[in-house]
Amino acid sequence: MKPSICLPAVAGIFLLSGCASSTRGIPAAPPAARSLAPSDAETQSSSSLTQLISLDYSNGTISVFSISKDRARLTKSFVPGQGVAQGLAMDAQGRIYTTITAASSDLCAACVEIFTTDGKLVESLPAPILSGASGQPSLTDVAVDAHRNVYVSDYGQQAVYFFPHASKTREPTIVVQNSQNAASVLATPDGGTVAVSGGCGFASVRPYTRVGRGKYTGGSCFGIGTIALIGGDIDDQIDVMTPIDGVPALVSVSSPSGGNSFHTPGRLASISGVAFNSDASIAYVANARKECVYAFARPAKGWLSAQPKLLATYKGFKNLDIIAVAP
Repeated sequence: MKPSICLPAVAGIFLLSGCASSTRGIPAAPPAARSLAPSDAETQSSSSLTQLISLDYSNGTISVFSISKDRARLTKSFVPGQGVAQGLAMDAQGRIYTTITAASSDLCAACVEIFTTDGKLVESLPAPILSGASGQPSLTDVAVDAHRNVYVSDYGQQAVYFFPHASKTREPTIVVQNSQNAASVLATPDGGTVAVSGGCGFASVRPYTRVGRGKYTGGSCFGIGTIALIGGDIDDQIDVMTPIDGVPALVSVSSPSGGNSFHTPGRLASISGVAFNSDASIAYVANARKECVYAFARPAKGWLSAQPKLLATYKGFKNLDIIAVAP
């Protein structure tokens, strides 16, 4: 379902053999890796999900679904940028973010576009021209933190930067430049850590930690379950949750301190995307084959510790692919 976003030769070069089983290639989590307060997600009603957004990479369509009594209903469908949208994010106010790179676009050649859930374009953030970049802007992914900082992976300029508070009047802040294959990005909700797929090889990411105003330092690379971060999500514990390429019904959880994986219902489930709620106590996992979304509760000791409990299954979706929910 997801596009080849790194290099044209990726599909022929990369087979995720490290994920042929549930744990191979993903380091086992050390005992009691972190102590988290017990999650109350298991007691939450299955009606906690009321809206979900999906981006279909096959045609660039963004679909907005409302959810009631575990059933989804399509309320809006629109196609940004003549079908070339890449990346999907949603903020707490329900605004939808995606990236556009199209020389024929009326609005911009490369930008982040921001929409309401009715499909109305409310803002466009043009990509900067970075000094010393080897190419022109080509945007491939987007993420938004709780402060509405908008993070972008710019594969054309091999960089990741963010627009402070979604402002096009303020100079974007560079997280990393000259990062080979900087094709996708996630930001923790507090914005303290930015995970970038690039510079580490395929199926791995490097976390960048904010150490000062406009300053970031890179950490050690760690493996994830898919070729890049598109279709995944991250929490403030730097737990990265993604589908696992080539393995049905399996979801990966990776972090600098270890990794885990868990199964979804249906042995042939095609997992296309995952998304956390506001405090990452619930993970929503999209099964593109069955056109449904599973809600899983975070285990009391964290996502790395155990198989999470299935809370609900939401049905009635169409053309599920990369998903996002309001945090």
